[in-house]
Amino acid sequence: MAKREAATGLDCAQDLPYQRREWFVERVGWALMLLLVLAALLGLLGSGPLSQAVASATDASMQVEYPRFDRYQSPTELRVHLQPTPGMDTGRLWLDREFIDRVQLARIDPEPLATAVAPDRFVYSFGLLPADAPVTITFHLEPNRFGRMPVRLGLVDGPELAFTVFVLP
Repeated sequence: MAKREAATGLDCAQDLPYQRREWFVERVGWALMLLLVLAALLGLLGSGPLSQAVASATDASMQVEYPRFDRYQSPTELRVHLQPTPGMDTGRLWLDREFIDRVQLARIDPEPLATAVAPDRFVYSFGLLPADAPVTITFHLEPNRFGRMPVRLGLVDGPELAFTVFVLP
């Protein structure tokens, strides 16, 4: 009778190059998940320190607070701070028609005294009394398109600001 030898190890097929590729893909996946979490914490996917921006006119007569990144059909605000010059009792602020066509404008605080429509812009008139006090105008809106959204606004016969908001799905 033949003597049998005891098995000393497991008999498993190994494919080390495949295993190394699998480990590499797993590590790349973990790195991507970490980057996504960091982007969310910093505000690239919603509210956070990098999500808000400010654009200012060179003469300090106008400043705009806006979201750098926004969500499709999500309520957001565009705040315009005006510093009227002495003797100015009415401020006429315009917004580019291309921007207005890409958003749903819910309301404006304070409500404008008058609204005029031009071929390339909407002009809103606001009371600026007392004339020396700064005024904040808030546009409550919802983006209704994805992607890069250029914004242009300014004071009639005054400075103009241009910036971009990126609307995420």
